[in-house]
Amino acid sequence: MAARVFPCTACGASLRFDPGVGALVCANCGTRNERTVAADIERAAAFEELDYLLHLRMQAGNEAEVTPQLVTCPQCGAETGLPRGVVADACAFCATPLVSVAAHTGRMIRPRALVPFRVARAAAQERFRAWIGGLWFAPNALKHTVRSADGVRGIYLPCWTFDARTSSNYDGARGIDRHIHEQRRDAKGNMMTVTRTVTDWSPASGHVALVFDDTLVPASHSIPPKLATVLTDWDVSELAPYSDDYIAGFTLEAYQLGLEPAFGEAKVNFDKGIEGAIRADIGGNHQRIHHVSTSYDSVTFKHILLPAWICSYRFRDRAWRVVVHGQTGAVRGDRPYSAWKIAFAVLLVAIIVSLVALFSQRG
Repeated sequence: MAARVFPCTACGASLRFDPGVGALVCANCGTRNERTVAADIERAAAFEELDYLLHLRMQAGNEAEVTPQLVTCPQCGAETGLPRGVVADACAFCATPLVSVAAHTGRMIRPRALVPFRVARAAAQERFRAWIGGLWFAPNALKHTVRSADGVRGIYLPCWTFDARTSSNYDGARGIDRHIHEQRRDAKGNMMTVTRTVTDWSPASGHVALVFDDTLVPASHSIPPKLATVLTDWDVSELAPYSDDYIAGFTLEAYQLGLEPAFGEAKVNFDKGIEGAIRADIGGNHQRIHHVSTSYDSVTFKHILLPAWICSYRFRDRAWRVVVHGQTGAVRGDRPYSAWKIAFAVLLVAIIVSLVALFSQRG
C-alpha cells in the first residue's frame, strides 16, 4: 500500500509539522514550508454539524475496526506495518512521516477538523521533566535516573462532539427545612435548649429544556482511562480544517468507538446536566427525583481529532506511561511510590495527632 509523503521544496527530504512554528519544517535542511490556507468553503465544511439520525440510517460511524496496514515508504522503499486502527505514522527505518493513501479505510465518516498541536515536542519533554521532579513520595532514585522521556510520540486522537436539545418531564419532591427548639435537661439536671432540623416534603413536578453544545466523547481506546482523564479542557475554538499537512510526523488513529455507542456516552453527560437543572427547578433545601422522561431533538455531531503526546520511561525494569495534553501541556502518568516515604509520613502524622491529643487533655 502506498503512502503520501511531503517533500521539502528546497532539498526534497521529508517534512514534519512543527507545532512551534505552525508550519511544515524539513527534517534535513530545516527549511520552513508554508501550508496551504484552507478556503472559506473548506472551513465551512470542516465545522458543519452533521445529522446524527441520518448517518445512523446510512450505517455510518459503526463500522468494523480498521485492520493493520502494510505501507511502503516513498523515501527509502521500506515497508512499515501500521498497527490496528492507525492510519498515519512514521517509517520504522528512516522516520519519514507516512500518511496512508487509504487513510480511514472502511470509515464512512472522515475527520473534518482538528485541534493542532500547540505544545511542541521539546516543551512536552520539559513538562515531563517538571512532572517527574514534582512527584511526591517517589523513590529518590527516580529523580536521579530519569532525566527525559523515551519514545515521545505525538498522536491525534479521534473524538466525537455532540449537540442536542433536550426536553425533560420529571416527578419528584421538594424538601423544606424548619427548626424546632426543645427544652431538655442535661446530665446535671439543668435545662437547656436543643435545636433540631425537620424536613417537610411536598410533591414537585415540572419540565426543563436544555441545549448542549460540543459535548466531547473520546473515540480511542489506546490510552488507559486513568491517564485519559488529563485530556479535558479543550479549546475547540482553535479547530482547523483537517489537512494531511498537520498529520505529517504524527500518529493518527481511526475512531474505535462507534457513533451510536458514543452518543450513549454523551447521554451520560447530558443526564448530569439535566439532573442539575431539575434540582434547581424543584428548589427548596433538598430535592428528590423519582422519575425523568427525556426526549432528544436536533442531535448533530462532528468527528474531530485532538492532539496528545504519549511518553514513556523505564524504572526498575518496568515501563511507565505518561500523557501530555497537546494543547494545554497538562500531564498525567503512571508512577512508582516509595514505601518507606509513605510509612514515614503516616508515622509522622500519627505522632502529630498524638501530641495534639495530649496537649488538649492537659489543657
